[in-house]
Amino acid sequence: MSIFHSDRPVIPIESLEKSAWERFFSIISVLIFLGSIVFLVMIWGNLPGQVPAHFDAGGEVTRLGSKWELVILPLIGALLYVLLHVLEKYPHVHNFPIEITEANAEQAYRISRSLLGWLKNIILVLFTALMLNSVVIAMGWAEGMGMLLLPLTLLGTMVPIAVAIVKLMNMRAEEGSK
Repeated sequence: MSIFHSDRPVIPIESLEKSAWERFFSIISVLIFLGSIVFLVMIWGNLPGQVPAHFDAGGEVTRLGSKWELVILPLIGALLYVLLHVLEKYPHVHNFPIEITEANAEQAYRISRSLLGWLKNIILVLFTALMLNSVVIAMGWAEGMGMLLLPLTLLGTMVPIAVAIVKLMNMRAEEGSK
């Protein structure tokens, strides 16, 4: 059995509709991302040749790089967004900590699809924040996000994963008590 020929039930993605909040967050994250691209294009000529390219855990700049390295961040963010967006549409191939059956498939797929939706939007916003942080420091407008960057990244990615795992494990506990 391969990942793409799973014995798991396949449920049409239309029946796993996103909540209004998920749709709102998707729109906001894409708008923030597109706005940062427009901002980068507008400020490009004013950027110094060298910009912050790497930060340590405390948010201190540890390496300077070409301003062209700023283009890499939105590209990676967009690529991850697209990959997660595609994967979001095929929840029957996701990895689950519980056995997927006909009875629990829809609920489990909804949780997993929602997790990927949150992660793709959070990742898009985080890559935008990283790029903007480098621009702000390079332009001398502020000291950047500093110590906030790492905790925001960890919280932004780990909290949705933990919430999804807890929901899935609660499903398993509920099934076991029946």
